[in-house]
Amino acid sequence: MKVTYIGHSGFLVEWETCYWLFDYYLGTIPKMDAVKRKFVFVSHKHSDHFNSRVFELYHNYTDVVYVLSSDIEASQVDPLIAKSIVFVESGKQYELHDGRRGEISLKTLESTDCGVAFVLRYLGKTVYHAGDLNLWVWKEETKRYNDEMTTMFNEQIAALKDVLVDVAFVPLDPRQEEFYYRGMESFLNTTNARYVFPMHFGTEYSIIDRYKRERANPGGAQIMSISRAGQEWNIDV
Repeated sequence: MKVTYIGHSGFLVEWETCYWLFDYYLGTIPKMDAVKRKFVFVSHKHSDHFNSRVFELYHNYTDVVYVLSSDIEASQVDPLIAKSIVFVESGKQYELHDGRRGEISLKTLESTDCGVAFVLRYLGKTVYHAGDLNLWVWKEETKRYNDEMTTMFNEQIAALKDVLVDVAFVPLDPRQEEFYYRGMESFLNTTNARYVFPMHFGTEYSIIDRYKRERANPGGAQIMSISRAGQEWNIDV
């Protein structure tokens, strides 16, 4: 598996048979093999996770499938590609096909902010992209708000309890100040993760080294260091 960091929460995952593009909104999308099917996943409508430029891929490649959260309005979608769109809702399961008779099982979780998170099972491997499913606690919020947020997050992330997640994309947001690590740490405490890519940090790459320095790493997951847009990894899963 090849993983490319595009920016913020945007990643491209390349399999031998297909591509998965997650939450693109800025940066350069790498050139892709024209033969492989491309899946474009959009977790929700926020402008830092969804850019309508992704619909240009449909005109540049012959085999593109869009998996869009149902909070994205029809008016935001190019009507010419409606037949290539799968709208998904939280708490549901879907079956996708890689174009070569391989099935991709998709389960959606409900975001604690907007839209969905994606849990994908393919070729015996599990990939998780959180979207905006995170433990959004803030020091300026009330204790009641933060307690309710914690309960909401724990209810959703419980779906991954003891699951072996081979590759995960998980928020690590410096705007949360002293609470920046809470969602990441809860994810690591709940799952059995192998490779974890922090995201949703904008260009504050230093937050990753800070997390590694300040916090323990439950379960021994490999927290991937990210230093620039366009960075690539070849991962043996």
